[in-house]
Amino acid sequence: MALSVALVLAIFLVYTALAGNSTPQLKPSRLAGHSGTVAVTGVVVGPVRGDAHGSGLRFALRDIGATRGATTVPVVFKGTVPDLFRRGRHVVAGGTYANGVVRANELVTKCPSKYAASKST
Repeated sequence: MALSVALVLAIFLVYTALAGNSTPQLKPSRLAGHSGTVAVTGVVVGPVRGDAHGSGLRFALRDIGATRGATTVPVVFKGTVPDLFRRGRHVVAGGTYANGVVRANELVTKCPSKYAASKST
């Protein structure tokens, strides 16, 4: 009985992983040719303008680690802005991509101190 339950659970997990229900997580340089629901990972560049509860907070994302002049994608975000959000911060913007613009309704800020190596004393 337990083996049957485990088998059904394994089949369900494989099905949900392969069924295409997941949102692709892409870098700005990899957005070309995509449309619809996406999550874009990048660093906030350029001026940050607007109002997240009005017409939308507007900024651009560039690939993390890319140099100036690299591909950027404009983002329009409506929602609650994370406390750590600012220019230069690594973020994930989730929403829809169409006509070269990400219209995000989710914004997650990556905290750099979480990923930095700890100093030994």
